[in-house]
Amino acid sequence: MYTMVVILAAGTSDCEVNNDGMLIQPVSAVSSLAFSIAGVVILAWAQAVKGHERIVRILFGFAMIATGIGSFLFHGYDSVVAHFFHDITFLATVWLLAIVNVSEVRAWQRFWEWLIVIVGIATLSVVLLVAPGITNILTIVVTVVLIASDFALNRSGGIARPWWIASLVAMGLAVALFLLGRTGGPLCDPGSLFQGHALWHALSAAALAFYFVATSTARTRRRARG
Repeated sequence: MYTMVVILAAGTSDCEVNNDGMLIQPVSAVSSLAFSIAGVVILAWAQAVKGHERIVRILFGFAMIATGIGSFLFHGYDSVVAHFFHDITFLATVWLLAIVNVSEVRAWQRFWEWLIVIVGIATLSVVLLVAPGITNILTIVVTVVLIASDFALNRSGGIARPWWIASLVAMGLAVALFLLGRTGGPLCDPGSLFQGHALWHALSAAALAFYFVATSTARTRRRARG
């Protein structure tokens, strides 16, 4: 089970002061919706293609929307459920990206692709429920899998380089602001509207969306499989 200590530790590490208003951390909560906005754009973009790539775009779009909602709930309300939803939606989004990358490189049959996606997300969910304190470890694991899949995908060719570079730049800035804006960091001002964590939300949402666009070329070139 989650503990209140885990929830409070997560909230206080993001610099923004907790208040008694409608939202506990309003700046961080509202900025979380950048993920959802990106997801809506991806869903609209899904209408431009058919087949497997449309399914991937729809799933990724909904995953991004869910990530935004999860983060909004986490920063807006002190809840055990919000903490879990915040963690699993982001992990599931990154896992989905990694597996569709590997599937493209290895030319997996669709059955195995979606089975690994589902089993992976289910496993992450169970681990989070049993040991909620290891979220950071799970984030590192899925990120390493994504990076490894990206190296393989780059070797196979087909990635839209400008979008890929834009993703790297956005993520680099996001991580820098995340670290500098944490509690005790040089950019931390608890009562300010300028919050490094809020910019982390906006830039990391953009980075994920840019990366998804960059890899779309590689996915759409693959012949349809069963």
